[in-house]
This record gives sequence, structure tokens and C-alpha cells, in this order.
Amino acid sequence: MSKEKASPNTAVVAIASAVIAVIITFVFLESQGRIKHNDDKADFPVSQYQAILIDQESEDPYRLSRKPSNQTAQCVDGYLLIGADDNKNLLGLVVDYKNRGVKCKLTTLP
Repeated sequence: MSKEKASPNTAVVAIASAVIAVIITFVFLESQGRIKHNDDKADFPVSQYQAILIDQESEDPYRLSRKPSNQTAQCVDGYLLIGADDNKNLLGLVVDYKNRGVKCKLTTLP
């Protein structure tokens, strides 16, 4: 009895066929206008933030990275705005999960 060996090209052909099928599908959907592109930069989130809770009774109230974020926040008209340090034209209003502006006032932590 003879055992037939699978050609090593079979795997390459299968992978190439899958990649080509994905590319053809993308080109077809793009040409039909089925893929929607949003060009309005106001709809894109600039960054995502999270809060660090500060325990004022602890000796080590919070852990903070020593590396700067290259972003600066400022209080304008009672709302917190944040901007990129390397692009002065990029400024955004900080909002919560319901798109409500985060209010601010000038205070210092104890």
C-alpha cells in the first residue's frame, strides 16, 4: 500500500485563497458604498480617561506614573478642556459617558 503525501502547496493555496477572498469582499463592499466612512473629526474621541480615586487618609493616596501624558487640561468657562501639548489646535471638552461636560473650578488638593 502506498501512502499519498499532501502537497505542501495545499496549505499555501488555502491561505492565499482566504486572503484574496477577504480583499475581493472589501473591494466589492467599498465600490458599492456599503462601508461607511466618517470624515467629521468632531465625532471621533480624542482619548479615553479614567479616574484615580484619592484616599486622603492613606500615606500613599494614589499611584501615578512619573512619565508625563503630553496633554494639558484647563478650566474654561467652568468646563474642563484638554489639549495635546504637541498640537495647540487640538483641544477637546472632557465629557462623561452621557456626553455631559465635566465641570471644574480652581481648587488645590490638600
